[in-house]
Amino acid sequence: MKQWTAIILDDQQASIERLLEMMKDVEYVNVAKSFTDPKRALTYMRVNPIDLLILDVQLGCMSGFEFLESLPKLNFKTILYTAYPQYEDQGYQRNVVDVLLKPVSPIRLKIALSRLDAEMKSDLPELSDRDSLQHYDDYFNVKGPYRYVRTIVRFINITHVEKAGNSVCIYLNNGKDPLISNSTFEHIMDKLPSRWFIKCGKGRLFNVYYFHSYSHNQIRLNHVEKLIPVGELAKHPELKTFLNSNNI
Repeated sequence: MKQWTAIILDDQQASIERLLEMMKDVEYVNVAKSFTDPKRALTYMRVNPIDLLILDVQLGCMSGFEFLESLPKLNFKTILYTAYPQYEDQGYQRNVVDVLLKPVSPIRLKIALSRLDAEMKSDLPELSDRDSLQHYDDYFNVKGPYRYVRTIVRFINITHVEKAGNSVCIYLNNGKDPLISNSTFEHIMDKLPSRWFIKCGKGRLFNVYYFHSYSHNQIRLNHVEKLIPVGELAKHPELKTFLNSNNI
């Protein structure tokens, strides 16, 4: 049985808990995460492919429709979950799988999920839930911290990389001093998967998994105290595209 990966975004935790309770026996849908904050949901969706988004329309700081418009182009289905029947037409105009009215009954929810299952099997048979950085098994071997010792560095743990003279500093999410590599910056950049690691200046790149925000030509990363300087966006089209598609 194919299991679809879902997340829930609703500004009311009680509504999320009700959905989770009703979905616990639905074997073909796995709710990986739930969010009350749209920004946290966006951060998660940037690097974790999903099959289904169960989305409230009224999110407090924005509408569910505005949230969908703020997303980069991603391959997933949406079920709207709202207390306001006037949003049904808008939802179907955006090709959502279904529109559920609060409080939804268990039977009505399972009908919507069955519809999702049928659409996913017919329209998106090629989707894979393994295409995320957490499942990326490659790594570096970096010399040190002692002579004749090498440190294994998994890509998921790298927050950013900076060139420093003839060496390259590799920063990890543990907050400790960077590991120093004698490889060239270009060699390390070629080794890292470009889907998650974006060059943001001369001799600098960052892991989008840790991206928090961008302001005044600087990037803030989660688990990193200092801000990362950014070069001219015109010289870094991949970075410009990323920032434009990940701004709420």
